[in-house]
Amino acid sequence: MTGKRINDAKKEYLNEYKRITLKILSLEEQEATIRAEMESAKNQEISDMPRGEGGKSDLSDYMVRLERIQQKIAQKKAELRFKRLEIEEKIINIQDGQQSEVIRLRYLELLGWKEIRSKLDVSERQVYILHGEALQAIEI
Repeated sequence: MTGKRINDAKKEYLNEYKRITLKILSLEEQEATIRAEMESAKNQEISDMPRGEGGKSDLSDYMVRLERIQQKIAQKKAELRFKRLEIEEKIINIQDGQQSEVIRLRYLELLGWKEIRSKLDVSERQVYILHGEALQAIEI
């Protein structure tokens, strides 16, 4: 693999952090919806109690499915958080502090080049140099 392809693969790997973070947020919203559904179903079960057993089995099946989905969401969130920590650890392992900071700001904080330049108080050219060196230093 050429140097450019290797760097592109590293950028893609680092960009996963953003996708993972967005997916976790999406799962948290889905989880909130499921919790609301479960609460609504529990309230319905309580208000339906005097009517008899007609819909109780359907409601129980529904609750079981909601709980199963909730467990899958929790499992997926745990997997994604582990992957996100893996990416953070790779960045921490970059020896040079400025290089590590450029990568952290770019891929974890999602800052643009100008914001990074301003935060580090270096030239635009220096930001690109640090980024390139950091990509070479990071091991994936």
